[in-house]
Amino acid sequence: MRDQEMLDMLRRAPEKGMGLLMERYAGLVYAVARSRLPGGMFCAADVEGCVADAFSEFYLDLDSYDPEKGSIRSWLCVIARHNALDLARRRCREGERLLPLEDELAAAGGGLESGLEERELRRVVLEAVEELGEPDREIMLRKFYLGEPSAQIAARLGMTAGGVDTRTHRAVEKLRKKLAEWR
Repeated sequence: MRDQEMLDMLRRAPEKGMGLLMERYAGLVYAVARSRLPGGMFCAADVEGCVADAFSEFYLDLDSYDPEKGSIRSWLCVIARHNALDLARRRCREGERLLPLEDELAAAGGGLESGLEERELRRVVLEAVEELGEPDREIMLRKFYLGEPSAQIAARLGMTAGGVDTRTHRAVEKLRKKLAEWR
C-alpha cells in the first residue's frame, strides 16, 4: 500500500487505517525510539509510550503532513525520535536518577574514581554549553545531541548553513578551551 492510499484509508476508516499503519511501521518506530532511550536507563514502557505517542501525534496532525516533504515512514521516525529525546531531556531536567551508581560506574568502564571523573566531565561540558548563550547553545545541542544537519538548523534559526558551521567551529573552540582549563 502506497502512502497516498494509507492517507486515504486513515481519513475514510481511521481505526482500520491506524491498524494498518501500526502493523506496517510499529517495529521501525520502536527501533528508532529504543535507539534514543538506552536500555539501562529507560524501561520498555518508556519506549512503548514514545511509540504510541508517535502514532497518535501523526494521526492528530494528519492534515499538516505533506507527502512532498517525506514519506509516512520518515515522518513517523522523526516524531518518534523527537518524543524519545524530549523524554530523555525531561528526565535530565527533573534530575531523575536513571542508573544506580554501580551500573553507571560499570558503564563508564572503570572504578569509582574514573566513573566520578566521567560524570564531572559531563557536568562541565553541559555547563560550558549553557554558558555559550543563544544561538550557539541551540546550535550545539541540535548539531551534536540531536544530530541535525547544518542546513536544517539554519532553516530553523533563520541563518545560513555557512553561518551555522562558523558558529559551530567557534563554539567548539570555546568548549575546547574550557575543557583544557578543567583538566
